[in-house]
Amino acid sequence: MLIVVTAIVAAGFGGFSVPAARAASSILPAEVYFSQTGHNLGGDFLSAWQDNGGLMVFGYPISEPITENGRTVQYFERARFELHPEYAGTRYVVEASLLGDWATQSERSTPPFQPRPTNSTGDSNCTFYPETGHYLCNGFRNYWEQNGGLWVYGYPISEEFQQKNPDTGQTYTVQYFERARFEYHPENAGTPYEVLLGRLGASYAAAQGVNTAPVPPASNAIDAFQGLLDPAWSHAIHTADGSIVGVVTTDSLNIRSAPSVNAPVVGTTYARHPIMIDGVVQGDAVGGIPVWYEVGQGQYVAAAYVSPFVPSPPPQTFSGHWVDVNLSQFYAVAYDGSQPVYAAIITAGASDNPTPTGVYQVLERVPNATMDSATVGIPKGSPGYYYLTNVLFTQYFKSGGYALHQNWWTPPGNFGNYSTHGCVGLLLPDAQWFWNFLSIGSTVSIHN
Repeated sequence: MLIVVTAIVAAGFGGFSVPAARAASSILPAEVYFSQTGHNLGGDFLSAWQDNGGLMVFGYPISEPITENGRTVQYFERARFELHPEYAGTRYVVEASLLGDWATQSERSTPPFQPRPTNSTGDSNCTFYPETGHYLCNGFRNYWEQNGGLWVYGYPISEEFQQKNPDTGQTYTVQYFERARFEYHPENAGTPYEVLLGRLGASYAAAQGVNTAPVPPASNAIDAFQGLLDPAWSHAIHTADGSIVGVVTTDSLNIRSAPSVNAPVVGTTYARHPIMIDGVVQGDAVGGIPVWYEVGQGQYVAAAYVSPFVPSPPPQTFSGHWVDVNLSQFYAVAYDGSQPVYAAIITAGASDNPTPTGVYQVLERVPNATMDSATVGIPKGSPGYYYLTNVLFTQYFKSGGYALHQNWWTPPGNFGNYSTHGCVGLLLPDAQWFWNFLSIGSTVSIHN
């Protein structure tokens, strides 16, 4: 039986969250080949897979894209994707079939699937969903909220109950959702695998007689590699202009003019520096990974040394354009409301001249500043005196000369440390980016 999802769209949900700012697969290769199952994944299906949890949520692809009832679909271990070109450019371009509904058709009359009275538990660790009459509680609720929520799994359609896993024969605490089955695995407590999803995609494929035999790699496919499979990519920052933010994991990383270890070096980046990824291409193997990231026109870095940049949650959020400055991690993260859109590594003031913590607003902007400490009470000849010219893109947020600005006197490799007299120092491209993003009155929230 084919589970139809289009009726769910009218109810206001049913599609994956593919960022509208970037076209499908704009930073991903055209095709990725998974040798684990012998199948390719590309286009909108690859974007939806990556942006909504990847391997952790959906598992490996177990079929090629095929046509069923006039619709292009592809099967995964834990899901079935449908392509809806009529919704191109929206979150509904890829939709997931209601496999949880399908898997439980014969169980709907049993107690776990009977709707519950509204708010009958009074438990703050539970959320009641009147749409289906069921609760979502504790660890399952945390997993649901942190890994895609309604857009990926749908509403709960059962309470928690004990059920035997058909693949392992073991009994687990489970809960069904419109598109998934959650299993609690206490043996994995404290790890990302404490909650696992049932293999409903594989079960449905078997029931439908879908051909899951391995196929050769597509001619333009790159091999799936560990970095690509990192589920943290679905939580990494997506910039407004279509890049995704990674972070350098080695002491220094050469930027080359082509995806080759023999190509000319056109720049260098350093440990913990965020880096904007515009695309993924095949290239020379580095660390056993033949994949490079495009980080600008004619600029490439080896993928082996870049991981997803996932920002720490700010202590509070603000409306409009604002910046969260984390002094313990030495990052400035730009937000548009609650959405992070950019990240930069910073320098800050040490204990003798600390960067102030608190919530401030941009008070004054000077495109090219001269900073003379005599104007803030440190006269020439005194310890700590400084006189700095050509400090670009300076945005003052507190009296006493405190600002976000370019820091040209600190070597880039020393960023992520203390080297200012209380200001927030930025590399030139980052200072310019924040200059264009912020304005008078924009919030600057600084904390440890």
